[in-house]
Amino acid sequence: MKNIFKEWSLFEICFLTLSILIISFCFILIPNKNISSLIVSILGIITVISGAKGLIISPFINIIYNIIYIIICFSQKFYGEVIIYSFILTPLNIITINSWLKNRSKENKNIVKVNKLSIKEYYILGILTILITICFYFLLKSLNTNSLLISTLSLTDSFVATYLLFRRCSNYALAYIVNDIILITLWLTTISTEKMTHLPIIISFVIFLINDIYGLTLWKKREKVQNTKTDN
Repeated sequence: MKNIFKEWSLFEICFLTLSILIISFCFILIPNKNISSLIVSILGIITVISGAKGLIISPFINIIYNIIYIIICFSQKFYGEVIIYSFILTPLNIITINSWLKNRSKENKNIVKVNKLSIKEYYILGILTILITICFYFLLKSLNTNSLLISTLSLTDSFVATYLLFRRCSNYALAYIVNDIILITLWLTTISTEKMTHLPIIISFVIFLINDIYGLTLWKKREKVQNTKTDN
């Protein structure tokens, strides 16, 4: 256990512990319990915190999170989430494992090296994102997806965030911050129909939002340190 958390600061361990306690407490309180929601929420928290730290283990945990999340989304007819996680995000996470393993930080082999994208790559990503948004909007509409507009926005932003994470770009956190807000809105729509069954998921996305803001500061700080060493 000591080796697992040797890269974690006291603040991060406390944040993780507090987050899990909050999620578990919410799960105990709600009348309509769904154990899958609890498990995916805890896995998600571990994933986003380890991702914020740039730990190599993050994409491995993320794949497990994706599988459980897909099952839950399918039951809610959030087909946008099912499609993006099944055919885009999970494959990207598998590729991310290989990319991160090949690009470890020289100072610490457990942490990935930060990468800076070119303007050309951002343009290509932007065009690809627009095309994906248009195509999947009509696909999700044909599948009678619940919360169509929110699901489409979530799909698009999740793609951007995961791609930037795969490319080891610090701006991945900005995309995830937007996506957290979108997903909080999406899952809030289940409260009226499912009562409080998926409250742990909603709480977890609020925690994701806080963590992604923290992650953005960590990656930007590491990026600045790397650039300083390169200039020297």
